[in-house]
Amino acid sequence: MNANSEFHELRRETDSSWYRVRRKLLREAVAQALHRKREARVLDLGCAAQLEFEDEALYRVCNLHSSLKTIAFRHMEGDTNLVCSRMEELGLASNSLDAIVAGDVLQACPEDVAVLREMRRVLKEGGHLCLTVPAYSFLWDEDDEVRGNHRRYTISELRRKMTTCGLQVQRASYFVASAFTPLVVGRIAGNIFHTSIPRQRLPQRSRFANSAMELLLDGERHMMHYINFPFGTRIVCWAVKPAMVAVTVPAWERHWARAPLAPSSG
Repeated sequence: MNANSEFHELRRETDSSWYRVRRKLLREAVAQALHRKREARVLDLGCAAQLEFEDEALYRVCNLHSSLKTIAFRHMEGDTNLVCSRMEELGLASNSLDAIVAGDVLQACPEDVAVLREMRRVLKEGGHLCLTVPAYSFLWDEDDEVRGNHRRYTISELRRKMTTCGLQVQRASYFVASAFTPLVVGRIAGNIFHTSIPRQRLPQRSRFANSAMELLLDGERHMMHYINFPFGTRIVCWAVKPAMVAVTVPAWERHWARAPLAPSSG
């Protein structure tokens, strides 16, 4: 695949309903994380949020991706502060970021736990993280293989991994519930009749269908302000890096913890 076709595929992806709604979702998460902050540093891991701030003197955004192709495309689209780095080694100072958003990148990393630990390392205490990942391993298809994905998640699995890495999960919900049932039915029918449609033969969604799907997902996004969806093709998770709590030892305990007096020589 040459560069022109790769950029065409990336541009087609950025125009998709899921990409647009995910961008709105991640921007909302950043706005909530930076509420009442005068200065902040944000990492857009995967270049999915395309954050824009009116006051560039107060807010700084780092757009990071491990793919040079994606970095070049984002540069062509006018993004700035672009960094190419491995997800497992972000190359950023520890405790330097107020918020991180990661749109569908964790599943493409061979060592997702290492990436979560890196995100915790660069977050400040009390810093916020919002990420999206594909849901359910039984929904695995050719598109996952083409994108280089290594896994899909359930909420319990994602929560366990984030907790193990020292991140405190505040909330997790499935998303894109409207597409879940048709996708499952199609997957079951394909397994029964042993049929599959090659990815390159899939018809491109029309502009009207794409707009209708975006409107539907926007409705889900607003509903998610009040409820958690019990199923969906994606997972959205909000987490925070907990502050280190200093343990105060009472004075009497410090006194009795001292080493005993040496015996007198007399």
